[in-house]
Amino acid sequence: MFHVEYNGYSAVYTGDYNSYADRHLGAASAPRLAPNILITETTYATTIRDTKRDRERAMLQLITETVERGGKVLIPVFALGRAQELAVLLETYWKRTDSNIPIYFSAGLIEKANLYYRLFADWQNEKIQE
Repeated sequence: MFHVEYNGYSAVYTGDYNSYADRHLGAASAPRLAPNILITETTYATTIRDTKRDRERAMLQLITETVERGGKVLIPVFALGRAQELAVLLETYWKRTDSNIPIYFSAGLIEKANLYYRLFADWQNEKIQE
């Protein structure tokens, strides 16, 4: 987030953010501000969706059913943060269900992202920091 003040006016500009903690990152926070204008990313601003828990449960069920039938699952992920959260979700689920199904991630950006997650560990939620 960027807060810019000029000539008695102020603006806050931000990309995507989440006011709720994810599995890997804490919730976005900012000091109390009263900008004249807020510019923000709004991809899902008017979308009403099922709860995150319901969406995750449905996805894990589909993955499990597919693998149990002998299939393989490929999950293209459009964002590095989403890939990290998916990794945590799958690892947690696999441990809870005693699954021995291997999980593979393609190399490249995800490896670089892992480096930054280690460098900026304080950005992550307490559970992941531990």
